[in-house]
Amino acid sequence: MKVNNFSPIKVSRIKRSWVEGVTLAELWERRLFWLKVLLFVFFGLIWLRVFYLQVVKHPYYANKAKARSIAGYMIKAPRGEILTADGVVVATNRAIFQLYIDLENLSDEESILKKLSLLLPEDYGKLKEHFYLAKRSSFGRILLKRNLTWDQVARIMVRQYYLPGVSVEVEAERFYPYGEAYFHLLGYVAKINREEFEALRGKNYSPEDLIGKKGLERLYESHLKGQNGRIEMERDAKGRLGRVVGRVDPLAGEDLIITVRHDLQMKAYELLKEKRGAIVALSPESGAILALVSMPAVDPNKFIIGFEEGEWEKIAQDPRKPLLNRALQAYPPGSTYKLITALAGLKAGIVKGLHWSVACSGYYPFGNHVFRCWEKRGHGPVSLIKAIAVSCDVYFYTIGSRLDIDLLAEVSRAFGLGRLTGLGFPEEKPGLVPDKAWKKKRYGTNWNQGETVVISIGQGYILTTPLQMARAYMVLANGGFLYKPYIVSEVRKKDGTLVFRNTPQAEGKVEIDPQYLEWLRAGLREAVDVGTGKASRVPGILVWGKTGTAQVVALHRKTRHLEHHAWFVSYAGNSTPQIVSAVLIEHGGGGGAVAAPLAGELYRAFYKLPPQFLPKPVEDGELPTDLPGGLTNGNQAEN
Repeated sequence: MKVNNFSPIKVSRIKRSWVEGVTLAELWERRLFWLKVLLFVFFGLIWLRVFYLQVVKHPYYANKAKARSIAGYMIKAPRGEILTADGVVVATNRAIFQLYIDLENLSDEESILKKLSLLLPEDYGKLKEHFYLAKRSSFGRILLKRNLTWDQVARIMVRQYYLPGVSVEVEAERFYPYGEAYFHLLGYVAKINREEFEALRGKNYSPEDLIGKKGLERLYESHLKGQNGRIEMERDAKGRLGRVVGRVDPLAGEDLIITVRHDLQMKAYELLKEKRGAIVALSPESGAILALVSMPAVDPNKFIIGFEEGEWEKIAQDPRKPLLNRALQAYPPGSTYKLITALAGLKAGIVKGLHWSVACSGYYPFGNHVFRCWEKRGHGPVSLIKAIAVSCDVYFYTIGSRLDIDLLAEVSRAFGLGRLTGLGFPEEKPGLVPDKAWKKKRYGTNWNQGETVVISIGQGYILTTPLQMARAYMVLANGGFLYKPYIVSEVRKKDGTLVFRNTPQAEGKVEIDPQYLEWLRAGLREAVDVGTGKASRVPGILVWGKTGTAQVVALHRKTRHLEHHAWFVSYAGNSTPQIVSAVLIEHGGGGGAVAAPLAGELYRAFYKLPPQFLPKPVEDGELPTDLPGGLTNGNQAEN
């Protein structure tokens, strides 16, 4: 019998295939079809992915590729210049070479620093220390060295291929030709910090920008700051820069034309050298500032080029406080305040006319105290004009003993005292004009009439700034108008297009009886002609003024560094006053001997007259020789 070689399994499969009506060849053909479909789908997905990357995402990856092959750097815009009313440029820019290191493209710090130390040449240790200090505080490129010489630039540029991450750029650096003479007026610029950068994000600032920190540089930052440009350069895989492929030029900032007269500013600076104090000069017709100097001061260029080792610590710890703008700080006004007291006395009916007089015997008893005049022998019978001219304390003590402090405060505030002038400088102090409500709130006690007696001569709680006192005397000079002081007269673009112009702003008119005004002016003229302000006289020019000697401590505790503050507030002109000024010499001594001569020299400069020899300062009196304890200027810091 013949044996069948087909196994039961194979037979069963063939049987099932025939039963289903599908041959084995057809089965394999079906499987091949689905394999083709799978391959088609697979390659289709690959094609779609390639299309997505090559077409849809092309702009994204093109930019990524460009970012890797193109280095973009900012071109700093030159800041706008600042010019005086007589056309002198007092803040400008100068072109210098700056050496930058881009940390993103710096592969070997040690190697690059060693190469640069040989090329500059610089001490490697110091260069490395500067680099790491800058790296710790910087959030952009590092400025490794400023103001390179042509020789240094040439050495670096010919070896640029071997210095990846290193670049030399020409930039416009801020420069102040007259240094500290304009420090407190113009302020200064310094590198933007992280907080400022975050606050100004989106306003075209970069981490490398300089920004106004003080003075006009800060107040007019938005005008002085230009629009930065940009340059794009090819960069190879090692970070080395090649040709320029794109450039957007920067747009310079706008120029400021200020009201200051340069010759007057420099004269005020010269007069205050080696002193602590301030000189402010205004136009009585508009409130325009003609000069503003505070001394001591700092060279603003130092904030750009950097301070020497230990130099900043010395400035910050200097007891003379050179960073303090004394023109805007509050001091007791001394006898310069007596004009306010006189006007309040006239308004209250205490001073009954021009010839109402007081017998000055050298002291004035009030309650349990005796208030003394600076003239120990007394002035004898004193009426209004003489009282102003010789600065008789007893005359004003008498007014103060009968005057309501709230009325005196009202008159003071009408003259702009006790509040900010509106100049806009953040460091300006409002001063202090006390009244009954202030005393109750501050100390929880009622007002004492003896305190009005002390304030009547500009001592005690009353505090004013040199700028405020100049404004107060402006009212006397122009017949009652209180103008808001301003420094910038115009802002212009580089092509001369006017952006805006400031115009005089009168805050209001102080109501003064014309007869009272005439009497007060006569007292100021007499003070300069024959009184305590004789040292301010200028031949051919009329000067009206009042001296002041503000007490700092009681005389029995007086030491050399606690001399009294010397004041002289005045105005000058002929048919019409053209300039008003306030001179303050901190711890200078007598106002008539120390401050008045400086005002005279300032007026000589204003009218272009030859200077006069300044006499050696001596004590001139006019300060009361004794004030009762608790009623001196022990509260001058209250502000």
